[in-house]
Amino acid sequence: MKTEKFDFYNSTAIKSYNLNEKIRYQLKMLDSLDAYTRRHSENVAIITCKLCENLHLDKGFTVYCITCAYIHDIGKIFIPPAVLQKTSKLTEEEYEIMKTHTTIGYDMCKKDPKLRPFSAGTLYHHESLDGSGYPNRC
Repeated sequence: MKTEKFDFYNSTAIKSYNLNEKIRYQLKMLDSLDAYTRRHSENVAIITCKLCENLHLDKGFTVYCITCAYIHDIGKIFIPPAVLQKTSKLTEEEYEIMKTHTTIGYDMCKKDPKLRPFSAGTLYHHESLDGSGYPNRC
Protein backbone atom coordinates (compact mmCIF):
# COMPACT_ATOMS: atom_id res chain seq x y z
CA MET A 1 0.00 0.00 0.00
CA LYS A 2 1.52 3.29 -1.11
CA THR A 3 1.19 6.22 1.24
CA GLU A 4 0.85 9.81 0.12
CA LYS A 5 4.11 11.69 0.52
CA PHE A 6 3.99 14.84 2.63
CA ASP A 7 5.86 17.87 1.25
CA PHE A 8 6.45 20.40 4.03
CA TYR A 9 7.70 22.99 1.56
CA ASN A 10 4.56 22.85 -0.55
CA SER A 11 2.47 26.02 -0.15
CA THR A 12 -0.49 23.99 1.11
CA ALA A 13 1.54 22.09 3.72
CA ILE A 14 1.05 22.35 7.46
CA LYS A 15 2.94 25.49 8.34
CA SER A 16 2.07 27.80 11.17
CA TYR A 17 -0.33 29.78 8.99
CA ASN A 18 -2.23 26.59 8.11
CA LEU A 19 -2.80 25.47 11.69
CA ASN A 20 -6.19 25.88 13.29
CA GLU A 21 -7.06 29.23 14.83
CA LYS A 22 -6.56 28.10 18.43
CA ILE A 23 -3.05 26.80 17.77
CA ARG A 24 -2.11 29.92 15.77
CA TYR A 25 -3.29 32.06 18.68
CA GLN A 26 -1.18 30.10 21.16
CA LEU A 27 1.88 30.39 18.90
CA LYS A 28 1.31 34.13 18.54
CA MET A 29 1.21 34.45 22.34
CA LEU A 30 4.44 32.48 22.60
CA ASP A 31 6.07 34.64 19.92
CA SER A 32 5.12 37.81 21.80
CA LEU A 33 6.84 36.46 24.93
CA ASP A 34 9.84 34.77 23.38
CA ALA A 35 10.63 34.91 19.66
CA TYR A 36 13.45 32.38 20.10
CA THR A 37 11.06 29.68 21.30
CA ARG A 38 8.69 30.39 18.41
CA ARG A 39 11.54 30.01 15.87
CA HIS A 40 12.64 26.86 17.68
CA SER A 41 9.13 25.41 17.33
CA GLU A 42 9.12 26.14 13.59
CA ASN A 43 12.53 24.46 13.22
CA VAL A 44 11.35 21.42 15.19
CA ALA A 45 8.35 21.18 12.84
CA ILE A 46 10.63 21.18 9.80
CA ILE A 47 12.90 18.51 11.27
CA THR A 48 9.88 16.47 12.34
CA CYS A 49 8.51 16.55 8.82
CA LYS A 50 11.81 15.37 7.38
CA LEU A 51 12.02 12.53 9.93
CA CYS A 52 8.49 11.41 9.13
CA GLU A 53 9.27 11.57 5.43
CA ASN A 54 12.44 9.51 5.83
CA LEU A 55 10.52 6.96 7.89
CA HIS A 56 7.85 6.82 5.15
CA LEU A 57 5.06 7.60 7.60
CA ASP A 58 1.64 8.35 6.17
CA LYS A 59 0.43 11.89 5.64
CA GLY A 60 -2.11 11.88 8.47
CA PHE A 61 0.44 10.83 11.08
CA THR A 62 3.00 13.26 9.65
CA VAL A 63 0.53 16.14 9.99
CA TYR A 64 -0.16 15.06 13.59
CA CYS A 65 3.57 14.97 14.40
CA ILE A 66 4.18 18.37 12.78
CA THR A 67 1.35 19.92 14.78
CA CYS A 68 2.79 18.44 17.98
CA ALA A 69 6.15 19.91 17.03
CA TYR A 70 4.68 23.37 16.63
CA ILE A 71 3.06 23.35 20.06
CA HIS A 72 5.52 21.22 22.05
CA ASP A 73 6.77 24.26 24.03
CA ILE A 74 3.43 26.03 24.35
CA GLY A 75 3.57 25.72 28.14
CA LYS A 76 6.40 28.26 28.11
CA ILE A 77 3.70 30.93 27.81
CA PHE A 78 3.36 30.64 31.60
CA ILE A 79 7.07 30.60 32.45
CA PRO A 80 8.14 33.92 33.99
CA PRO A 81 9.90 36.10 31.37
CA ALA A 82 12.94 36.50 33.65
CA VAL A 83 13.47 32.72 33.46
CA LEU A 84 12.29 32.19 29.88
CA GLN A 85 14.44 34.94 28.39
CA LYS A 86 17.51 34.52 30.58
CA THR A 87 20.63 34.34 28.42
CA SER A 88 22.99 32.95 31.04
CA LYS A 89 22.82 29.52 32.66
CA LEU A 90 19.71 28.90 34.72
CA THR A 91 20.05 28.29 38.45
CA GLU A 92 18.73 24.98 39.79
CA GLU A 93 15.58 26.76 40.96
CA GLU A 94 15.09 28.44 37.58
CA TYR A 95 15.65 25.13 35.81
CA GLU A 96 12.97 23.49 37.95
CA ILE A 97 10.60 26.31 36.95
CA MET A 98 11.52 25.89 33.27
CA LYS A 99 10.88 22.15 33.44
CA THR A 100 7.25 22.80 34.39
CA HIS A 101 6.49 23.95 30.84
CA THR A 102 5.88 20.32 29.86
CA THR A 103 3.10 19.72 32.38
CA ILE A 104 1.71 23.24 31.93
CA GLY A 105 1.48 22.65 28.17
CA TYR A 106 -0.09 19.26 28.75
CA ASP A 107 -2.72 20.72 31.08
CA MET A 108 -3.46 23.50 28.57
CA CYS A 109 -3.99 20.99 25.79
CA LYS A 110 -6.11 18.62 27.86
CA LYS A 111 -8.52 21.44 28.73
CA ASP A 112 -9.07 22.47 25.10
CA PRO A 113 -10.85 20.05 22.72
CA LYS A 114 -8.91 21.41 19.70
CA LEU A 115 -5.54 21.00 21.42
CA ARG A 116 -6.29 17.77 23.34
CA PRO A 117 -5.12 15.40 20.57
CA PHE A 118 -1.64 16.95 20.73
CA SER A 119 -1.22 16.86 24.52
CA ALA A 120 1.26 13.96 24.50
CA GLY A 121 3.70 16.02 22.44
CA THR A 122 3.75 18.75 25.05
CA LEU A 123 4.18 16.34 27.96
CA TYR A 124 6.78 13.91 26.65
CA HIS A 125 9.12 15.97 24.47
CA HIS A 126 11.89 16.10 27.12
CA GLU A 127 11.75 12.41 28.06
CA SER A 128 14.81 10.29 27.28
CA LEU A 129 15.09 6.60 26.49
CA ASP A 130 17.52 6.16 29.38
CA GLY A 131 15.02 7.61 31.87
CA SER A 132 16.95 10.81 32.48
CA GLY A 133 14.34 13.15 31.02
CA TYR A 134 11.40 14.93 32.56
CA PRO A 135 8.67 15.20 33.78
CA ASN A 136 8.02 11.46 34.21
CA ARG A 137 11.51 9.98 33.65
CA CYS A 138 10.06 7.37 31.34
